[in-house]
Amino acid sequence: MVTFRLIEESEQHMLTYWYFVEGEEDKGHGVILVDMAKRRIKITEVAPEDYERDISPEELNEMAEAINEMEREAGGTDFVEMTTEPVHKITYGDHAVDYIGDCIRSGEAPAEGKVFWY
Repeated sequence: MVTFRLIEESEQHMLTYWYFVEGEEDKGHGVILVDMAKRRIKITEVAPEDYERDISPEELNEMAEAINEMEREAGGTDFVEMTTEPVHKITYGDHAVDYIGDCIRSGEAPAEGKVFWY
C-alpha cells in the first residue's frame, strides 16, 4: 500500500505530492511532481523505504513469451510484443504516480489518496 498527500500547488500549475511507503509517514517520504501545463508527472525523490530496479529486456521478454504461449494454446495470436529496452520501476512510487495520473486525466487533482495492489 502507498499513501500520498498534496503538499503544494504553485501558480505555475505545478503540484507537489509526498508519498509514503505503507502509509508510514514517520519513515520519510518520496516526492512526486506534476506539471499540469505540460501534463507530465514524475518521481523526483524516492522514499527511503521504497525499492528501485531496472528490469532487463530478457526478463520482460521471458514474461511476455509466457503470456503469448498461453494465448497461442488458447487459439489466439501473440498478445504482448517483445522489448529491447529495460524498464525502470519504483515499487511504491509508481503506484502513486499511476493513480494520480489517472485522476488528473479524468479532470481532478486528488488532495490525498491510498493505493492497494497486493
